[in-house]
Amino acid sequence: MWHAVADDYMKPENVRMHLNSLMQGMRNVTFMLQKQKSTLPGFEEWYTEFQVAAKSNPLMRWSVNSRNRIVKESDLELLSEAKVRWIGDWVRKQERNFAFPPRMSSKAILATIFSDPGNPQMGVVTISRRWVDKALPGREILSATREVFIILSALIAAAHNAASSEECGLGAREPACVTPALTAEPLACMDINPGWLQEHLDLEAGRGIEEVAYFIEQAPESHRKSQKWYGSAVNVQGNPIEVAPQIMEQAGKALTRDKKHVPLIWFFRDDVVVDSMVPIFFDQNGKYLTMHRVADRVESLRANGVIFLNEAWYTTDEKLDKDGRIIPPRDRRRDRREALHVLVATESGKYASLLTPFTRTVFGKIILGESNIDTAIDLDTDGQFNVLRPVIDRWGKA
Repeated sequence: MWHAVADDYMKPENVRMHLNSLMQGMRNVTFMLQKQKSTLPGFEEWYTEFQVAAKSNPLMRWSVNSRNRIVKESDLELLSEAKVRWIGDWVRKQERNFAFPPRMSSKAILATIFSDPGNPQMGVVTISRRWVDKALPGREILSATREVFIILSALIAAAHNAASSEECGLGAREPACVTPALTAEPLACMDINPGWLQEHLDLEAGRGIEEVAYFIEQAPESHRKSQKWYGSAVNVQGNPIEVAPQIMEQAGKALTRDKKHVPLIWFFRDDVVVDSMVPIFFDQNGKYLTMHRVADRVESLRANGVIFLNEAWYTTDEKLDKDGRIIPPRDRRRDRREALHVLVATESGKYASLLTPFTRTVFGKIILGESNIDTAIDLDTDGQFNVLRPVIDRWGKA
């Protein structure tokens, strides 16, 4: 039911119909448990604990009230919003919410927003479509209903735990993400920031930026080939800061073998990798946009740690331009140097930076330098973490 809402998100009548079914379906979970309580071990204990927590949770109260409204009164009163995000650089950014008619085109929305000549003329603008229930202002419906689903999933898991059963008897379902496995965490498929609900505009180039994502499942044969080519692989699980040196060691092997290394990001939740991606950006505005989309993914996954590995330019000193701004290493062609760089950030406020310089011989051979690690990071003065600033700022809003 949740996926039906997401799939028809841009169709107002359909999204209302699917949302009504979803709200009633979620409420029926507790009704069904209450009817079966005499057959459920320890019901009074674990269900009472759930009830106490639910009564103090605004989302659960909204869920109950919404079901009552749908059944006894009318549909939910949905409002169409457009969230507009402007990114000037790593530090300069703004976000605003606007109310627009559901069928208003993005082109018309942009024309309305940027009719004021005082609006920014550089950077990247992202428009995100949002449905919000009037009774729950400020919360987008996919995000709100996903949280209710997670709470109900935890309730069902508690029931199975009381019955000493690790899985339910659910058979194969469509979509395939519906399985007998029980979790109190968001499913990877429940993306609350999907790319197809967003449109991006490069203000300087005066053109749109198309977001393309490819999903690749790791096949056993690919894993065997990788191990044969690079040697033993790193098991990227555990505390991100403790794992980072192992990642750097493996990255050095890959760079020596391939003479280049793609950027890689791992998303951690409670010291377990829940997703990974290879971000590709073709220019600086694309990089700004991509890292904000990484922050969206962090939010969708409830990730509380990230590791970012990439090849980077670095310098041993700072130089300023005529306006007193620091010249980034990428623009200092005469004295910039190459390095593998691993950045680690956690929601708890712990950070680490690992740098391994390298040089290339005239025949292209990679010579790795000595690695160094820095965990005494001051985000206010340390510009190397700007690339993860969108993620860190998103955690600050949580």
